[in-house]
Amino acid sequence: MEMTKILVLLLGLLGCHGLPEVEISRGKRLYKGYQVLRSMPGSDFERSALLMLDQSVDFWSEVGPHSEQVDLMVEPSQIARVTAYLRNSGIDYQVMISDLQADIDQENEPDFNSTIGLPQTRRDKRQNGKRQRGRRGHNKEQRRQLTLGNLWEHLVQGRPQQQQFQRPRGRRRPQGSVSLPVPAVDAVSSSFSSTPSRPVVDVSQSISPCANTGMSWNQYHSYRTMHQWMECMAASFPDKVTLITIGKSSEGRPLQVMRLGSGSRNKPAVFIDGGIHAREWVSPAAVTYVIHRMLEGGSEFADELGTYNIYVLPLANPDGYEYSRNHDRMWRKTRSRTGKKNLLGQECHGVDPNRNFGFEWGGFGASDNACKETFRGAGPFSEPETRAMRDFILGERADFKLYLTFHSYGQYILYPWGYDTLDTFDFRDLHRVGNVAARALKQTNGVTYQLGSAAKMLYPASGGSDDWAKGGAHIKYSYTIELPDTGRHGFILPARFIRRVGFQASTVVKSMLGAVRETLPK
Repeated sequence: MEMTKILVLLLGLLGCHGLPEVEISRGKRLYKGYQVLRSMPGSDFERSALLMLDQSVDFWSEVGPHSEQVDLMVEPSQIARVTAYLRNSGIDYQVMISDLQADIDQENEPDFNSTIGLPQTRRDKRQNGKRQRGRRGHNKEQRRQLTLGNLWEHLVQGRPQQQQFQRPRGRRRPQGSVSLPVPAVDAVSSSFSSTPSRPVVDVSQSISPCANTGMSWNQYHSYRTMHQWMECMAASFPDKVTLITIGKSSEGRPLQVMRLGSGSRNKPAVFIDGGIHAREWVSPAAVTYVIHRMLEGGSEFADELGTYNIYVLPLANPDGYEYSRNHDRMWRKTRSRTGKKNLLGQECHGVDPNRNFGFEWGGFGASDNACKETFRGAGPFSEPETRAMRDFILGERADFKLYLTFHSYGQYILYPWGYDTLDTFDFRDLHRVGNVAARALKQTNGVTYQLGSAAKMLYPASGGSDDWAKGGAHIKYSYTIELPDTGRHGFILPARFIRRVGFQASTVVKSMLGAVRETLPK
């Protein structure tokens, strides 16, 4: 253990980041003193300069040729170096989180009476919070010398001077409208909006037949609690729910899909998943909230349950999720054995599931280094979790019309393609249905989600589930929903916001089901 600490310290002194590479098998990794900075590059030169930080920070958002803000998690030993580098590169930045561990410690505290809306972090450069300005006075050559000179020579020694961008992950009026419920718990202000939303009826306040499982939406819960709740809900609503085990994770946890619907099995189908990335806790919380509203929200989803068979996999990466709860809050990948080792001689576990699907696998934005967070795997569908999803979707005798995968953070509605900045042949149809959801979110929740194709809006990332659903499973309408927030808390969204985010997810599902229904044969 002491040798590990010494090696980690040496890596820090050398400027090697190593956060994903150094794993914790017992106890928890602490992030005391870690900061999250929002950098605001304004030119290609500044975006190139950010890429030079690859070994010294953890990018919470990726760098692309059009990125105007990039969030960086920085360990304490690197804060002075990174901030000096940003200033000398002329890159504006602000401190979003001053002590990450303090936010983690408070993240899962239950708040039964909160009436506070979600925080707003505007996407332009005039943002709230402490902002530091770079030295814009230097000319281009002086800035280049400052940026790539002696200050960081020991960090970038041996690295190529030119790096390829991962190019970032970019409207048409909807035809027709969708009837939406009036939302409400407390009269809350809407998430990411300065104006209050309509009141939301919070069905979670009613007595549930499965309350004894401990499931709620004022805390983030374990895989075990969610699993027990799903089994209880299936037993309590046998006319609407069938529980299907589609496979097991690397560590043997069942992957369970709930099929929701009433009446005939011969209906159009929808597949919804959450929790593909382990650290995005609000995703499975929001997806289970959607199930909760569908089954316990009275007649709110009666039409949808009568029209569709809705398949929901709330937690697609249970091993990674549990590891993020018990050992490393910022863990992203699965927990499979890779056989590869880091500089400390530890095995690097896990694959990024959202780089492992077999449509255009192995391209932009996917690493072949098993110790990296975006490791694509040894081959497409190398992970039992992604294979289970593939085999079920292709093997189930269902007419899938819509695929929705929920992630965080950023507030985006994204559609294929994500592997490159190319349009699908029917991108106008995808944009139209996505715009129905965006308008519904604005009208019902008072919040703005940006809409566009994944590679153009953010950055190219190959091997994603949404691209495979469209290109591999031939599901026409395929979307990634990036839930709140837009950066104030990032991945560490406090539990008091779960229900508001869950209501936003419910709005997305209901509005898209309505929009797709308009396209079905009469």
